[in-house]
Amino acid sequence: MNIEEKIIKYLKENPGATPRLIADALGIPLNQVRLVLNKLRDAGYVVRIPGEGYYARFRSPDTEMEGSNDYLRVGDISGAGLVAEIKSIVDQLAIRVDKLEKEVKEIKLALEALIKASANSKPRVSHSHEVSEDRLIKEIKSRKVMRMSDALAISSKPIDEYVSTGAVKVVSDLVVDPDFYNNFLSKFPIRKSDILSLTDEERALMNAMIREGIVYLHGGREYRTLQKTQSP
Repeated sequence: MNIEEKIIKYLKENPGATPRLIADALGIPLNQVRLVLNKLRDAGYVVRIPGEGYYARFRSPDTEMEGSNDYLRVGDISGAGLVAEIKSIVDQLAIRVDKLEKEVKEIKLALEALIKASANSKPRVSHSHEVSEDRLIKEIKSRKVMRMSDALAISSKPIDEYVSTGAVKVVSDLVVDPDFYNNFLSKFPIRKSDILSLTDEERALMNAMIREGIVYLHGGREYRTLQKTQSP
């Protein structure tokens, strides 16, 4: 059996094979396989489908014996035979497309399952837990009042973000714990004579509120505020 016959026989058994597959399977140099395929295609013994590979054309009914090279040429194929050949190729392609669609569907399902599993495995951190782990929040809860420069030195994000979430309150150049601020507001009006009884943190906040115009001295006797106690 010569090389042409080997290649045609291989294509009958492995339709859609590429030159590389044929060369590897038959142990024939790739360049030689390509030359023979071009020759067979020109002669009408094989056909190439773009994006697929090579297909052997039909044998005549009386030449099915192994070793026979009596393949029909393109010019010898009747209209009905050509239609049948095309239909055969289309059917083979349809089978491959169906197989590919199933494989793509399986890959898609596996990918969706992987994404879902990955999402479920991510730790969910609540906002309250996130706040409790922040160094600035820990410090402000402990110290109640901090200078802005000190707060900036230990903050993990812009101060505005803490303010927008209600984690801190800014008064003049101070960063204040919101609960401490509201509790201090509830003490107003505060008599001038009671200033000395305030804690250091309360006096610092009082001065900051005066600078901000939030607190004013009324009648020279007591301090009043323009703000009402806010909900935490």
